[in-house]
Amino acid sequence: MPTVSTGAAPDAEAIAGIPGSPDLAGHPRTAGRGRHALRSIPRGSTGTRRDIQGLRALAVVLVMIYHIWPDALPGGFVGVDVFFVISGYLIVGSLVRELHATSTIALASFYARRIRRLLPAAATVLLATLAATVLLFPEGRWQGVARDVAASSLNVQNWNQAFSTTSYAGATAAVSPLQHYWSLAVEEQFYLVVPVLLLAAAAAARALRIRAGMSAVGLAVICGVSAVSFIHSVQFSTSDPGLAYFFTTTRIWELGLGGILALTAAGGALPRRLSTVFGWTGMVLVFAAAFGFSTAMSFPGWVALVPTAGAALCLLAGQGGRSAAPWIPAGWWLSLRPVAYVGDISYSLYLWHWPVTVFTVYFLGRTPGLAAGAAIAAASVLLAVLSTRFIEKPFRRARGKTGSAGRPGAGKVTDRAAYALAAVLIAVPVAAAAVPYGLVQQKITGLTADYDSGPYPGAMAFDSQNPAAVPEDQPLRPAPEAAAADMPVFDDACKVYEPAKTSYEDCVFGDADGARAIVLVGDSHAAQYMTPLDAVAREEGYRLYVLTRNGCPFSAEPLHSKSLTYTACAAQNLETVQDILEIEPELVVTSAMRPDSYEDALGWSWDSGSRAVDGYQKVLEPLEEAGIRVGVIADLPYPGFSIPDCLNTEDNADECFVPRSNLAAQEDPLMDAAELLENSVSVDLTDYFCEEERCPGVVGNVVVYRDNHMTDTFARTLVLPLRTELGL
Repeated sequence: MPTVSTGAAPDAEAIAGIPGSPDLAGHPRTAGRGRHALRSIPRGSTGTRRDIQGLRALAVVLVMIYHIWPDALPGGFVGVDVFFVISGYLIVGSLVRELHATSTIALASFYARRIRRLLPAAATVLLATLAATVLLFPEGRWQGVARDVAASSLNVQNWNQAFSTTSYAGATAAVSPLQHYWSLAVEEQFYLVVPVLLLAAAAAARALRIRAGMSAVGLAVICGVSAVSFIHSVQFSTSDPGLAYFFTTTRIWELGLGGILALTAAGGALPRRLSTVFGWTGMVLVFAAAFGFSTAMSFPGWVALVPTAGAALCLLAGQGGRSAAPWIPAGWWLSLRPVAYVGDISYSLYLWHWPVTVFTVYFLGRTPGLAAGAAIAAASVLLAVLSTRFIEKPFRRARGKTGSAGRPGAGKVTDRAAYALAAVLIAVPVAAAAVPYGLVQQKITGLTADYDSGPYPGAMAFDSQNPAAVPEDQPLRPAPEAAAADMPVFDDACKVYEPAKTSYEDCVFGDADGARAIVLVGDSHAAQYMTPLDAVAREEGYRLYVLTRNGCPFSAEPLHSKSLTYTACAAQNLETVQDILEIEPELVVTSAMRPDSYEDALGWSWDSGSRAVDGYQKVLEPLEEAGIRVGVIADLPYPGFSIPDCLNTEDNADECFVPRSNLAAQEDPLMDAAELLENSVSVDLTDYFCEEERCPGVVGNVVVYRDNHMTDTFARTLVLPLRTELGL
């Protein structure tokens, strides 16, 4: 599961109350004068259940605390599950009741309501975040945020986050201020399909002359879809929790659970005592998950039953009878006016709090303390109040102002206006995002343009025998804002080489007709040497096989996170050994991130240094026994921050460096394993990255790092050292 997890957005359509929802028994108002400020409000004038608003408030507060002070509430991300259950309870229940009452669902009106109630505030936050990004973030982050704006506008942010965070580059990138829009995407994808599915099931039931009522048909559909989703969620969360967390298919059952509850419990009133027990049991389950869960768990999976069951019990408890002591039920506390008000603004609060948090953390450079965190919360609440008052409410009321209810065709006119509004609110953020994206793309395009390499000696400026002269007043290359895109260019199948799916003959570079061969193997820190090795191979007549896998060092000992052991990597490495033996190269070159770097960048580790060394030996020894020479390149100095961002923000490039002393404390088990081999060569290029005490972010007018990898431009300047050290 991703290190940073964001909760789901509260469903704004439910906030205003759903016409036709069951008139569920609430809780009595507190007696006595002088308690007006904290009196319990079971239902608002629109029929809204105030305890549900309070439950929504609880969920958004859990998510906010988790985001602002993650160590204080390590499982606060379970607010996502609470929100999904509430949404399903109100929206799915409403759809099936409409189907039961009218034998159809007015899809155009349903989607129009969601447009008016969700898109205006969502688009406003997208545009505000994009503007803040351009004003406050370095240019190197513009494209990532612009991409997120487009994905969020199109309601595919969950897929964008899923696949970007599972890539090595995505996992090590700065967190997006729009990551939280993934949950809006999940809900909208669900509600795009479910009404149509319900209509199709109803039509099939009528065609087959099934006598069951429409409610029963709807319940059967929701139960079936939810059961399949739950089984899939359990299996997928175990095998790949990083992907599973964002997938719509693993979350459907949570929305379905709310719908099932609404359909099976509608109209029923619980005994007072049972209602009280259910309410407090639900609260305990939600709080137990919030305090006891962590990102180390395989989530959502079966463990998500804890917060979802808690939310369901709280919703069910709201159907209880009146209590002699009104303050005893949990619902009374959830219905208090201040608590319910937070629920009223929870949609906007959810939208605003995450960008505010991300920008604040960016400037602080650390997790907020008590004062800074309180300021984030206060600013988020203020923005939410203004957003609810001046953006959400006016658009929600737009239908009543657009046409008369008794006027023929008024509803259709209003629906058409809503779709026109949607077109504008989707197109404008996407178009706006294209501007900063395009500005940075122009600089990235310049990476492939021909240039005079003379003023850009890069690593050769630090050559101990013949240091190259470094002209002054030259623009940096690559431009820092384009550095993230300055990487080796080769087929993705060779970056994530899987022997069972890709033939090694599809990953040949260098001199394709050469009689001799070199193999480059290892993780992305090995792959970054592809370009200089390709140049050497072309000049010396070698075929260069690039069989690398991002995040997978060439070892038989798998890395593991807190929740998952990456056994596939180790298994594929053993298969790659057989491929290498078939190729019969003269030289195998490998490199890998050090354990400390893996821990910092991805939260992955080996159980011990000795096991890491043994893992490397198990794959390198068969090569040595086959008479293949092994070249091991020591890992480059690891920057714990973004060098390109630093160069964009600091007036003096000398301020952007990595202390050389950091290397002394870091173990390199791959180099240790190489020392145990007889037919190997160890290559340490540190002196080409570092001076005596510092490893600068710029060497020879070339930006050294794109993230924790070197830029491809800098790698090109290592051709001579690599050729010499590897004996080519």
